[in-house]
Amino acid sequence: MTVLALKDIKRKESAIYYRRQFSANASYQLPGRKSSGQIEFTIETTPLGYNDIQVDLVDSVDYPVIQVKRALKDYISKLDTAGKLP
Repeated sequence: MTVLALKDIKRKESAIYYRRQFSANASYQLPGRKSSGQIEFTIETTPLGYNDIQVDLVDSVDYPVIQVKRALKDYISKLDTAGKLP
């Protein structure tokens, strides 16, 4: 399972400064086919200084959810490190 891209990333306004909420359209490669769906994710900076990423799949996925979420978390972490999130 490979994440191809996150498109239409939109940041939701939040009054909590250490918590950033986003919504996006994810496209990913599943074995034998490409798929896409709406996701929502949150990046929260913990008191110890690292980022905790939570991913919610809005659309259903015909693949093991844990593997999809793990791949999305890795991809989001790389985008955040590179400064490519709004």
